[in-house]
Amino acid sequence: MFDRELTIQGYELPDGARLVDGNVLLEQPGFWPVYLAYMGGSVYDTSTAFDVSQSARADMERTLLDRARWPVLSVRLAPAHREWWRWLRVVNRNMPDDGGLDVLVTSDLGGSAVRIAGLGEFYGPGLCWEELLALADLPDPALSREQRLLLALPFVGDAAVPTDARAVVAAALRSVGATGNVDTLVGDLVGPAQGWFAGMWVIRHGVRMCLARHALRHMQDTSLNELREVDLAFGARFVRSRSGSREYRPRAAGRMVPRWRFEVVEARADGVGLRLLGRLDGEIRDGEPARLVDGVAEVPIAAVRVEEDPATRSLILTIDADAPPPAPGAQLLPADG
Repeated sequence: MFDRELTIQGYELPDGARLVDGNVLLEQPGFWPVYLAYMGGSVYDTSTAFDVSQSARADMERTLLDRARWPVLSVRLAPAHREWWRWLRVVNRNMPDDGGLDVLVTSDLGGSAVRIAGLGEFYGPGLCWEELLALADLPDPALSREQRLLLALPFVGDAAVPTDARAVVAAALRSVGATGNVDTLVGDLVGPAQGWFAGMWVIRHGVRMCLARHALRHMQDTSLNELREVDLAFGARFVRSRSGSREYRPRAAGRMVPRWRFEVVEARADGVGLRLLGRLDGEIRDGEPARLVDGVAEVPIAAVRVEEDPATRSLILTIDADAPPPAPGAQLLPADG
């Protein structure tokens, strides 16, 4: 069944075990009910949603739990460079005394895999709902949008799930073969404590972090550079000035300068918000919070939307419409610096 072995840099295997491409399993009749049940520690009831024989389920369980060949489920993410890709890898860690899953972000360009979640030791969540939808919408010649969404869905934990989330998941389940009542399963996958932990997500130091108790996506467990790579893998966008640095830089008396600084040259109001033209020094992340400093007044900005004019290649920042129009010379600065 498995015709391709995989190698994940920095991921150690016990003697006699190999990583194999598990995506060939997705079209097997028992895959989705077994995979989704396993995500809930086998407590999610998939029987009412999928009409699959017990023998097909048993065959899939044996395949996914094979101690010699560990199936790896792969979702292609944002490109690292041209035809080099980043990947979400779900590794079935089939050790006899330490079974479970490892959820990794890897890159074709090399570097060690970054672990963002795990089942067995229960680390997570690995991503938020916004990232799940962005991941699902990335182009993929091998997997459908619904397959991508369902493969990553169990690792989502988000305290702010939109009202249409249940309908989105129900439609995805039906697209992969669910013919029965999906309401119970949808409730398990998209409930008050969906995934393993419902987490609060914030953008700090220019990267997305999770405040859940067992999360790995924060600076205590993952380096700032690794967090940024995960951000990029899930489709986050950064814009950097040619001369600016993306790091904090020391200054006299131990003070720090901001990661980025945007000086307003012109402000225009439209139906979306305040569109700012100006000069950027440093690197800014699309969607990160900021503060607008205009003279002595300071206004918090929930999120800065970043775009570039394709004709002039000039940077345009859009901020809340409720903020007062800044005068030329006002500065937009990161909320955390």
